[in-house]
Amino acid sequence: MQLVNQLCDYLKKLFSPIKQLWGKINDNTKTFIIIFSLCAIYIGVGYSYIDYEYYYYGIIPLLLVGLLLYYFHLDKVLYLICFLTPLSIRILLGETFAMSIPVEPMLILFFLCFIIKSFLKDAYPKKILTHPVTIAISFYLIWMFITCFSSTHPLVSFKYFASKLLYIVSFYFATIPLFAKVGNIKTMYWSYSATLLLVVFYATISFASKGFEFNDSFYSMQPFYNDHTAYGAILAMFLILVSYFLFFEKTTIIKKIIYFIFFCVFLMGLALSYSRAAWLSVLPAFGVFLILKLKIKFKYIIYAFSLFVIVFFAFRGTIMEKISGNEQDSSGNISEHISSISNISTDASNVERLNRWACVFRMFDEKPILGWGPGTYQFEYAAFQKSYQLSTISTNAGNLGNAHSEYFGPLAESGIFGMLSFIIIVLVVIYVGIQTYNKTQDKQEANLALFLTMALITYYIHGGLNNFLDTDKLSIPFWFFTSAIVSLNIYSKKKSATDL
Repeated sequence: MQLVNQLCDYLKKLFSPIKQLWGKINDNTKTFIIIFSLCAIYIGVGYSYIDYEYYYYGIIPLLLVGLLLYYFHLDKVLYLICFLTPLSIRILLGETFAMSIPVEPMLILFFLCFIIKSFLKDAYPKKILTHPVTIAISFYLIWMFITCFSSTHPLVSFKYFASKLLYIVSFYFATIPLFAKVGNIKTMYWSYSATLLLVVFYATISFASKGFEFNDSFYSMQPFYNDHTAYGAILAMFLILVSYFLFFEKTTIIKKIIYFIFFCVFLMGLALSYSRAAWLSVLPAFGVFLILKLKIKFKYIIYAFSLFVIVFFAFRGTIMEKISGNEQDSSGNISEHISSISNISTDASNVERLNRWACVFRMFDEKPILGWGPGTYQFEYAAFQKSYQLSTISTNAGNLGNAHSEYFGPLAESGIFGMLSFIIIVLVVIYVGIQTYNKTQDKQEANLALFLTMALITYYIHGGLNNFLDTDKLSIPFWFFTSAIVSLNIYSKKKSATDL
């Protein structure tokens, strides 16, 4: 022990002059010396590694930069994830396990860092936790968690729940405080848009190289988006919001030109996606815009909707006969492609969708309260198919995926309360979005809230026919659009009573 103490005293004396000299150096010089020394060590060691062909050594600086980013600038990680999402590729890592690279590993690390920081600081705003949208989302998650325990495939369900939690915590709960500064909402949007623009260029060039053949439009966006429906859904959302920047944001001519380019590219991408659901979803969004801008009273909307329902039921026989007689299949001709929307006789996509929905209701009949378990539809629906409802693309194994509906999927998987929990989120977000538009004092912020709501409405409509919220491509923008509306509702300055 005495020898150790003597050694320590000797080292103190040896390094004492260096310590005194270091204390006299200013902070900027210290930083430079540290960085220079680390770089010198890295280059020196790296030279020998490269000499022996250990090229993976070059990844180390990227990992260090990534760790520093997570530690010091967790918010910047979200922008980076958004930027990389359109370019991420789903890779099969095992027989039944796939992951979106690099986004999902980054999200998992972000989720863990955010949870740890939140517990350590204990300072998450309570007004966010008590907000109506947050309460609706909490009910959605809690009920999903409960139904995991009664699932026919518990491992699948808990994995599915963990995936939902990952997206919602990262891009709803973590972004609302960040969006207290409106500029951060725009930064997040443009982070995703920048690389989405590249994907549109890629998909268009790929489509053009094959002579714009109609069948090639379904997969020209691969490997970045699985098919044309998910691709069309995201473009519909982003086309709506870029319309706000182009027509309502007060800014410079240069920026307006940039916005116009994005608008034209997204519009072109949406048109060439040949996604009928995406095309149709834009119309109700702009319908909401006209209703609010023209200040049409809510009672007149109810009257119009009631009249539509009455006419439909009065002439339902004629309408169904007309629909049943429509044999126009999907086509490269836009007018024919739109006409094929009501073809429920021969259009394979439509017939298969009806087959999936029929399976949903049969599954619901057997397990109406708790359902079969989150994420289990694709493993269970085969047994509920009827031969007379099968399409040309159906399989007896029932291995073609999900229920093709954000509303019917939860009905089969989590019962009646599963479907209601998602519907409640939709209704509450629309209400909060419109309320924020009507009550926000700043006109630009009010219009931003409106266009965010309109963008989400495109997906709410699209979600009736497809479901993509189990993917990073759609889930990330869906939840950060939602959080942006909530943030504007909480933090924006409201009109006084005399202004209303």
